[in-house]
Amino acid sequence: MIFTVDVEDWSQSVLDRNNSVTERVLRSTHTVMDVLSENGTTATFFTLGNVAEKFPELIQRMVKEGHEVASHGYSHQNIYSMSPVQMQEDISKSVKILEDAGGEKVIGFRAPNFSIREHLFHPFCEALQASGIRYDSSLFPMKVLKYGIEKKYDLSVFQEYGIDEFYLSYIKLGKYKLPYFGGGYFRLSPYAMTNALIKPLPESAVFYMHPYEVDHEELSFVKEQYGKIPFKWRLTQFVGRKGIQDKLSRLIKDQDMMSFRDAYYPANVSRSDRANNLSSEVGSFSQLTA
Repeated sequence: MIFTVDVEDWSQSVLDRNNSVTERVLRSTHTVMDVLSENGTTATFFTLGNVAEKFPELIQRMVKEGHEVASHGYSHQNIYSMSPVQMQEDISKSVKILEDAGGEKVIGFRAPNFSIREHLFHPFCEALQASGIRYDSSLFPMKVLKYGIEKKYDLSVFQEYGIDEFYLSYIKLGKYKLPYFGGGYFRLSPYAMTNALIKPLPESAVFYMHPYEVDHEELSFVKEQYGKIPFKWRLTQFVGRKGIQDKLSRLIKDQDMMSFRDAYYPANVSRSDRANNLSSEVGSFSQLTA
């Protein structure tokens, strides 16, 4: 299974993009890397450019410990809110910052808030291709409150640009899809339930989380710095944080987790060989109905 981390600072990426990136993202990401290190596991860190810009030492540790550094855009601006030119500038800016900090080519991308939409596939793929991106993991193949696509869509455009698309994992309950494997869904659910629901997922399943989910003291900081926040945010964004570190350790011990790069893009695998390896998965993604 693929372990992915969306590296962003909560008060900047969620509360207000005009806020400064704080040191909380530095500490919480180190905590996640500590958990991974203790269990000999590598992950893909989809990292905001503004985080790497402020804390390049964080990127250097990722590289040193064998993790994959991938792009999450520069400032967590939604893809659908940008023009094609802005989209390309944002992605290329983030990629350059990450590559300068880590000294390695960035080949992966995930849109903030999974904010890609089907009518943007062509300019989005053009922007990815221009920055040398080889795969994307931005699709949430169901509609939820803040993101996702609920229509039938064709992913062949990604293949036209030579980009592999890996959508987020989900479980099926009857005719419904639930985006269960990561984020608040993982944080708010009992671990026993998560472990049971993982069993039918394929080995290519994608888990995701944010470093701030291990920061159980952040709510007090946010209240002190920015004042009262809505109850629904306190519920969905902060409940369950205290126990997440132990749950992550259990998940990593119970599952064979690795980065996208280690699973699909080892340095000695050619493009044609990789395409053959992925054909059974990516090929089946060309038409999806949410």
